[in-house]
Order: sequence, then C-alpha cells, then structure tokens
Amino acid sequence: MNNRHRWVDAGLVLLAIAVRAAAVLILQSHHVPRSTYEHGEIAANLLAGHGFSVRFLGAEGPTSQQAPLYPSLVALAYAIGGVETPSALLWLELGQALLGGLLVLGVLALARELAPDRRAVSIAAGLIAAVHPTLVYAATHVQIALLGATLLTWTLVWAYRTGADGRTAAALITGALLAVLALCDPILSLAGVGALWAIVQGSSAHGRARVVALWLAALVVLTAAAGIAPWIVRNAVVHGEFVAIKSTFGYAFWQGNCALSEGTDKVVRARVELALDEGEKRPGLAALNRRLWAARHEAGYLDDIALSREDLRRLGAVSEPERSRILFRRAIGELRERPGRYWRLCLRRFRSFWLFDETNPKTRVLAYRVSHVGLTLAALLGLGLASRDVRQKLGPTIATALLIALFHALTIVSARFHIPIEPLLAVWAGAGLSRWERLPWRSAAAGDHVVGVGLVRRLGRREVAHGLRPLA
Repeated sequence: MNNRHRWVDAGLVLLAIAVRAAAVLILQSHHVPRSTYEHGEIAANLLAGHGFSVRFLGAEGPTSQQAPLYPSLVALAYAIGGVETPSALLWLELGQALLGGLLVLGVLALARELAPDRRAVSIAAGLIAAVHPTLVYAATHVQIALLGATLLTWTLVWAYRTGADGRTAAALITGALLAVLALCDPILSLAGVGALWAIVQGSSAHGRARVVALWLAALVVLTAAAGIAPWIVRNAVVHGEFVAIKSTFGYAFWQGNCALSEGTDKVVRARVELALDEGEKRPGLAALNRRLWAARHEAGYLDDIALSREDLRRLGAVSEPERSRILFRRAIGELRERPGRYWRLCLRRFRSFWLFDETNPKTRVLAYRVSHVGLTLAALLGLGLASRDVRQKLGPTIATALLIALFHALTIVSARFHIPIEPLLAVWAGAGLSRWERLPWRSAAAGDHVVGVGLVRRLGRREVAHGLRPLA
C-alpha cells in the first residue's frame, strides 16, 4: 500500500470517529434515563463487589443473562465517571466513537483481502461503514451491537489472512478473536462457520494440501474453545450445570414466540404513538432522540404484560437456567395450541430482520428506513455486479450474514440484531465496483509488476537488436 492509499484510509477512519463523536454530542443520549438496561445493572454490581449479578426473572444473584465482555466495559466507564452518571456514559459513548474508527479499519482490511487489486472496492466499503446512519447511531447506545460488529469484521479479516498465508500465528489470532466475539455475543459466533470456510477457501486457492487447511481450522477452533473455557467453568460453578456462555436462549425464544408476542421482545401499545407525537413541534435532533427514547420506554418489554407476579415468584424459586427452560416449554406449549403460528412468526421475523422491526419506535423514522433499505439494495446490487472472482471470495461473508439472519428468524428479532452484519453489507456494496475497477485503481504492487515486466521486455528487445541472447 502506497502513502496515498494510507492517507485515504486514515481519512476514512477519522471521518468515522468524527461523525460518531458528533452524534454523541448532538443527540445527548448520555442524559437519557434508564438507557443502560441489564448492562448497567451488572456493571454497577461489579463495582459494588456483588460480582457479575443482576435481578432477572424474579430473583437476584450471579447471572449468565448477559455475556461478560460488554458489561465489563460499562463497569470500566462507571469506574472512570461514576456509576450510572451522564459523565460515565459520555466516556463510554465517546469510546464507542473510537471503536467506530476501528470498525472502518476492519472493513477496509476485509475489502482488501477480498479484492487486493481493486482499490475502489475498499474505499467505497469504508466510506459506507463510516457514515451509515445506524452504525453511527449505535455509538450513542449502551448496547453490544457496535462492539459485536467490530469483532465480527476483524474475525473474518484474520480468517481470510489465515487462509491466504497459512501461518499458525494468524490461525491463533483468528481463534482468539472468535472467542472474544463469542464472549461479546454468542450468537455472533456463528461467524465461525464463515471463518472456517474462508480458511479452507484461501488454502485451496494457494495450492496447499487439504491437511494444512484442516490443521489451521482445528487450531482456530481449539484456540476459541480455550478462550471461552474460563467463562464456561465459571458458569458451571455458579449454576451447577453446563451453560454455554449465556443462559437465556429459552427466555429469548419465549419472548419471540409466546401467545402475546409479535415476534420480538417489545409490546405494541397505543401510548407509543403518543410518545412519538409528543413535542413534535420542537426542532432539533436531540429533541427527536428524546422522543424516540420516550417511545421506546413506553413500548417496554414483553415480560411487563406476559409474566404475572405469581409467575415471577415461581421462576425466582429455581435456578437461572431452569427459569429459561420453563419459559421455553411454555412457549412450545402455546405454539402447539395454534398450529402454523410459529412459521408465520418466523417469516415475519425474517422480513423484519431485513426490513423493519415494527415494534421498535426507532425504526419508524424516515432516515432509518431510507438508509436501511438503501444499504440492503446497494449490497444486493454489489453482489450482482461483482466480478466472478470477488463474488466467489465473498461466500464466507454471505454464509455468516445468512446464518445470523436465520437464527433470529427462528427465535427472536430486533433492529439491533441487524447492526453486526451491516459492515459486511458495506463490503458487498463496494464489491460491485470490482467489475470495472482494475486498471485505474490498481495497487502499488500490481503497478510495480507491470513496470517490471515492461522493463524486462524492453531490455530483451534491445539485446536481440544487438545480436545478444536475452536473459531467461
């Protein structure tokens, strides 16, 4: 990469950080009450010496309701700025603005792995990731989505690198990133399928024996397993049984499929519309953000209407994993009473994942809808226009996105679940330029190669003209 390319990349990274920091300062989300949810409660308990604990489904104590990584980062912000204070949240959100720069750097790296001799692909992908509204807005929230998107992107970057160079060190880094990704959000560990595909694909393209590819893939899996093992052991000690990072699959399935559910964890209430309309004449993005938060609080969670005090009392009397199993069985029973409803919910969730979660007030904003649909269409167009070699290399990213979408279609959906795959969509959109963009934007290495070949040919012709034998 030459110096001009480095300056362009640095500019995109700085742009990403700047727009996210501006969003944090303009929207003032760090002043919104009740915006930290379980992450904030766990973080406060960590600093108070109560360990990784929370009040959940009728009982308070050590929990696996959340994966450990993000609440620990929230606790770090609380340690700097004070527990649940606007100052602490401001530190956290500005840190997430910096994280947005790391995300864009990952998108640039991923695009270069996929299309190393097509510079416009990485520039377009990086620009989209830098300014796409939902990726920017995510920096103003206390949620794992932006961290998950960043880790998912870099995991795939290193998987492609492992396949390309076949180094053991690259495989170890890929496995470590996959472990951290799982400890951020275990659902995103589905990216492991794409990562292993990228390694096998790259090894095959470089003519390595299949056993080498299998060794690299095994090394990634073993490293990832070693990385999550301490948390698995902690869960076994706390709960007295095996818990795969989080204990809440059955709980989430119940939220998305019980008799009162619309396929998400939120409630459709008339008061939500009133909150959206209230103060509509007040101008400014900060005022709009406050209305969206007010509407989101009005929507609440399905637990608010579907669980009685007696339900919570019974759930609180058993272990946390058992609470989740009880709710899972309850959801299955209610689905059996209405045959066909589950598959209708799955179709609704799949549509909501790719379009709009109608139960979330924030997805009703025109700017969200236009940008969301625009990114999806650009990604599909990019896949259709991409050159054959680039489209083939995109396979692992496509598998990753589809597996994550399928999981949420089968269980529960929310707008925030779409954010981790949006950097991949940005890469797909940029890949469309690979059809035309080979010569004008060729890499420095490709240019040097062309110059070298031309020089050798000219020297060869000169030697022939003088009756000399050209060098072999």
